[in-house]
Amino acid sequence: ALYLLYRSLAEVQEEEQVKIAMPKVGVMIEVPSILLQMRDLAELVDFFSVGSNDLTQYLLAVDRNNPRVAGLYSSYHPAVLRALNFLVREAHHLNKPISICGEMAGEPTTAILMMAMGFNVLSMSSSNILRIRKTLSHVPLADAKSLLHEVLKMDSAPVIKSWLEHYLIKQGLGDMVKSNLALPNG
Repeated sequence: ALYLLYRSLAEVQEEEQVKIAMPKVGVMIEVPSILLQMRDLAELVDFFSVGSNDLTQYLLAVDRNNPRVAGLYSSYHPAVLRALNFLVREAHHLNKPISICGEMAGEPTTAILMMAMGFNVLSMSSSNILRIRKTLSHVPLADAKSLLHEVLKMDSAPVIKSWLEHYLIKQGLGDMVKSNLALPNG
């Protein structure tokens, strides 16, 4: 595929007599096999970007659009969070920036974890930007890293989700929590 990009660039420069810089080239990580190929791909690309919706679906072998099994799809699944943490560590080890797009980037609870993991960019729908900005500006990085450390030891998606929602409510950010989680005062 890179060969085609180089060839197209050369053709445009030759035919149009215009000097064009080579664009940055990246790879979308949407299937689990890429976790095992990052080192190979790092030699070919300038950056990595995670498609969290598809990666979650394929990691969990759950079709999120199939009503019979969609309930098993969860961004809070320990395997998903551990895989994302691995991807970030590996990308940083390879000196490549890594971004994430999809539902996880635009959800306050998971955005906190993405910040703690070290994603360079969170890409989300414009309707989520203010919520995420408010959340991340009110959560100290040390707190986010502590939450991530605790969450990576947990083995239940509902427990992880509750833990993160409880944290936001304690921080006065209950309006960022979409669920009906209610906590007693005190």
